[in-house]
Amino acid sequence: MPQSIECVRCRVPMELGFVLDGRHEGYAQQQWSSGKPKASFWMGLKLEKDKIVQVSTWRCPTCGRLESYAIREEATPE
Repeated sequence: MPQSIECVRCRVPMELGFVLDGRHEGYAQQQWSSGKPKASFWMGLKLEKDKIVQVSTWRCPTCGRLESYAIREEATPE
């Protein structure tokens, strides 16, 4: 994920954040999955966990523009 992104309108650095995804059990970070959605009787949609990517959203502090990115983070050695 880039360290900073510049707003295309205002030319100022954007702030990193995330969009809340409301669920029955509370709030979570928005996620993205490849492919077409497939219905599931129990869960609403069938998901393949290896295809799910967290969505990060950048916000311009001047104009409020939002840009969302679903970039798979590489595992970093500890």
